[in-house]
Amino acid sequence: MAASPKWHQLDGYTFEKFVKDHRRSYTGAEYKKREQIFNENFAAIRKHNSDKTQTYKKGVNAFTDVTKEEFKAYNRYAKAKDLPPPTEVHRAAPGASVPDTKDYRLNVNPRVLTDIKNQGMCGNCWAHSSVESLESYFAMQTGQLPTLSTQQITSCAEFMNGCGGGDAVAGWIYVNNTGSITSEWAYPFVDIFVPEMSKSVTAPCKNITKEFKPFGWFNELTEVGVNGYGSVSPANDAKAAKEALANVGPMSISVAALGWKDYESGVYQNNGNSTDDWSIDHAVQMVGYGTDSASGQNYWIVKNSWGTLWGEDGFIKLDRPAQEPCNFFGNVCGTSGCLNGLNYPSVYQAKTKYF
Repeated sequence: MAASPKWHQLDGYTFEKFVKDHRRSYTGAEYKKREQIFNENFAAIRKHNSDKTQTYKKGVNAFTDVTKEEFKAYNRYAKAKDLPPPTEVHRAAPGASVPDTKDYRLNVNPRVLTDIKNQGMCGNCWAHSSVESLESYFAMQTGQLPTLSTQQITSCAEFMNGCGGGDAVAGWIYVNNTGSITSEWAYPFVDIFVPEMSKSVTAPCKNITKEFKPFGWFNELTEVGVNGYGSVSPANDAKAAKEALANVGPMSISVAALGWKDYESGVYQNNGNSTDDWSIDHAVQMVGYGTDSASGQNYWIVKNSWGTLWGEDGFIKLDRPAQEPCNFFGNVCGTSGCLNGLNYPSVYQAKTKYF
């Protein structure tokens, strides 16, 4: 797949070029339908980018030929019910030191973020968010950054819906109950090409240790255990979120991502009081905060699971104003609702355990 041209390179770009760049195989009526959708989305992208008051740019990506309704169905975060309460609650200590900028992408000793992943057609954003925080906290604890199995959590957390949706915290509870999570190389992600987003098409959970029985290196198959999770308190509080990011680590969060469909670069802002800005439907990882040097605009840094050809190499910057926006009820705050709940796992180096 070829990268689409950037927002300032769209003159003369056509659906025909898009089809080639993104390797679409439309024919007949489907081709015409997708062409019309693309042209409508493309016009909206160009109109947005011509507005000099906007703080971010829209661009062409893998979602430019899908409708808003189709994209809405793509986001499958679902808050789990009846989860055990957090084993710890992080509250900022009075006078806690907080730097002006924190960006975990820049950590090199050790690195604490794995590469951007792509959930493809599987609605398992929740499992990606869950795994990304396990990777980060293990790296901060041991100095080793593993790439862990998103497929294991997707397939084996039975109380979630696999490619049909779930909750990052439920992934940690599954690992806590099971004993450990293995590496991506041992249990690779295969559901990227599922025909629909549902539990029925999710690959069944399997005991991968059976496939390695001829060998004597079982200790390499499992890496990370979980003995609880923490939550940041109070929720919907920018100061608490900033302090936790600075002094605890990256956070698994849930957001309202419907407006992210065409995001390319810059600092994303809510469009207003639309329910699109507050309908929590996607799970991601918040990995820092900073300030744009040119505009002085503050932002949160979020790692997504839609591949590197979306956004800023797979990341998005969310507006972090002095007064964070909230929905009418005040129970969801922050741009895209990003402050409604920050959670993180408590991890340890696991011994080999069959699952």
